[in-house]
Amino acid sequence: MCGLIAAIDDVWSSGSSEPSEIPILQNELLLEQSTDILYHRGPDGMTCYSGNVGDARYAMGHTRLAIVDPENRAADMPFQLEFDEKKIKLAANGEIYNHLSIYDELKADGWKHDRISGSDCEVIAHSFAKYGGPATAAKLDGMFAFVVFEESSDGVKAFAARDPVGIKPLYLGKALDGKGDKASGYVFASELKALVNHVVPETVKAIPAGHYWTPEEGLVCYYNPDWLRKVRE
Repeated sequence: MCGLIAAIDDVWSSGSSEPSEIPILQNELLLEQSTDILYHRGPDGMTCYSGNVGDARYAMGHTRLAIVDPENRAADMPFQLEFDEKKIKLAANGEIYNHLSIYDELKADGWKHDRISGSDCEVIAHSFAKYGGPATAAKLDGMFAFVVFEESSDGVKAFAARDPVGIKPLYLGKALDGKGDKASGYVFASELKALVNHVVPETVKAIPAGHYWTPEEGLVCYYNPDWLRKVRE
């Protein structure tokens, strides 16, 4: 297993004219300390990354359990990949069983970008850039939880998803600003304890199995096969 923490100020989508003062987005040491809370999930490496597009700011931390392509530091996350006009930042936890077949599909569809590592999770970024978030989540066969921040001319867009069975955990909550008030941003983490002092407690929720999340849509079920609908009925 791996651990991830991610935060974003959604000034680009909230309608706010000013970014919120979210400590974890402004303090690199605080980001590192918060990521270190998850070190037991991935003792083979810890990497933090932050960036911004104008006033839109984001940050990611990842602790790696190196199973696939273990000796390659290029497989460390967060991935920071550029595909022509698209800049994808990815932090993921899990294993993608069909990553090779997804690459074959990408190539058949004209995808020209090479992998930078042998990581099975890297395919999430490539697929996201080609097909978008909802289609990517539906294509993945495996156990996973991931957060993608995509830089665009409008700022930074957020997307998060969890596998159909819910094997890998992922929580999110509304961010707290430096005064302890609700901010126009979100924080994600693999474990609840990494969210402490970063989010408004009553806003914390687990992303359900088989769902993705965006600020615009909220939670959306992407995995709803006929047999599961019959069980629910």
